[in-house]
Amino acid sequence: MIVFNYIENTITDIESDILITRSSSGKILDSLFELAKKFPNRWIAWKNSTPVDWDDFDSQKSVTYKMLSSGKAPDFIDTGLGYVEDTPFINYSENHWYPTWIMSAEQGMIHATVLNKIKHFRSSADFEYDINLLARIFQHQGILCYSNLKKNPTRSNYFKAYKLVGHTMKKGWLPFLLLCHLKYDKRFPFFAFAKAIFLKKIVPIVDFLELQINQVEPFINTQYDVIIPTMGRASYLYDVINDLANQTLLPQTVYIVEQNPNKEASTELDRILNGYWPFSIDHKLIHKTGACNARNIALEKTRAKWVLLFDDDARLKPNVLENMVSLAENLNVKCINAAYLQKGEHEHQKTWKQWPYFGSGCSLIHRDIVDRCKFDKALEHGYGEDVDFGMQIRRAGYDVIYAPQIQILHLKAPVGGFREKRIFPWSTDNIQPKPSPHIMYFRKKNYSVNQLKGYKLVQWFKNYGKLGSFLPWGHNRLFNKAWESSKKYANSL
Repeated sequence: MIVFNYIENTITDIESDILITRSSSGKILDSLFELAKKFPNRWIAWKNSTPVDWDDFDSQKSVTYKMLSSGKAPDFIDTGLGYVEDTPFINYSENHWYPTWIMSAEQGMIHATVLNKIKHFRSSADFEYDINLLARIFQHQGILCYSNLKKNPTRSNYFKAYKLVGHTMKKGWLPFLLLCHLKYDKRFPFFAFAKAIFLKKIVPIVDFLELQINQVEPFINTQYDVIIPTMGRASYLYDVINDLANQTLLPQTVYIVEQNPNKEASTELDRILNGYWPFSIDHKLIHKTGACNARNIALEKTRAKWVLLFDDDARLKPNVLENMVSLAENLNVKCINAAYLQKGEHEHQKTWKQWPYFGSGCSLIHRDIVDRCKFDKALEHGYGEDVDFGMQIRRAGYDVIYAPQIQILHLKAPVGGFREKRIFPWSTDNIQPKPSPHIMYFRKKNYSVNQLKGYKLVQWFKNYGKLGSFLPWGHNRLFNKAWESSKKYANSL
């Protein structure tokens, strides 16, 4: 590892087990790229005057296509970026490793192979801004970014915040951010906005697939269970069980939780239960509907190291589970999401990457997650229980990795399923809650105050004219009633 020390954007010295001549460049990011060219197999690290526990960093270095940092968060993160960033990456948890593009300038590292793939990147005299811009752009393309951050009490920097939005998002988000600052913070950082409005979005495209594939080691044989909640889809489920029986890596046990609201009903799965399968089947018939409850019942029973969360109307090729388990073991992560595609859909993403979502019908999760996370039954019969489970995974200190090359076909069966039509307490209200109380509950639980405010303003614009008035003041009155109704019912879930 090569470590350079710096003070106020100036390199003071370089620590290494080999003799290194100081870079002639005045910009620290340029120095990183120069060192990467000279030493293509090394980790390049930075630190300021604070002591560093490099052993803690070493625990995170499972692959080279990672970017790691530790220390205070940048001074521009808490300037309202949550108004325009609707992902879990910005709402980080303090004092443990968290999946996020936010990088601390106090200490961190990136591998030379990543820098050499990028080859060149715009740099400035502000190293802190540069590494955050680099991480934000290339996280989407397959670089895994993690930080162990603390809140920064330093006064907010609006110029950097608007600059970051101008460099990484569509132009329309800049006036939206200015409107949020004016509406919610009673601030009007016009000069920061005006300076950013002329910036061009930086969209370099780098192919990290070769870098990722070259680090996948031979398949690791291990055990996994499968859980499948089902309702009214016996023929579809039979096809699923057949697909599991044809896997190159067989499950240990398949847990089926069958739901039927008719308390006098018996199982519809005799064909499955009376068949011969190369794994155990644990079947439970319950007369209470709801995917959250069904999945939690099955999760409690599982015993294997890995658990596949699956649906009863999906189809998969014989090597899917082997590939999912192998990738999870290679990356040393606790959760893999496969691409869940409907017929005719195509996935253009090539590299695996950190994902802001979670799919409850196409995910492989580790025993550690099973022991710490459960589906929130407050979201039963609504929407958001899967992404909420993903947020629980991140809060527990793990990550969700999306693997687009591993694909599962989602049939979206026209019969059965879990979204039975229900009458909610708000179903007959004259003013329907906006958004749905389930979505409001999920957002209040998992997102920052600024993210919720930004989401509210987005919904204000999206619903304009749909609530019964095209007059701004009339729409505002109706929307606020619908929003308050959503909050009221969300609190009762």
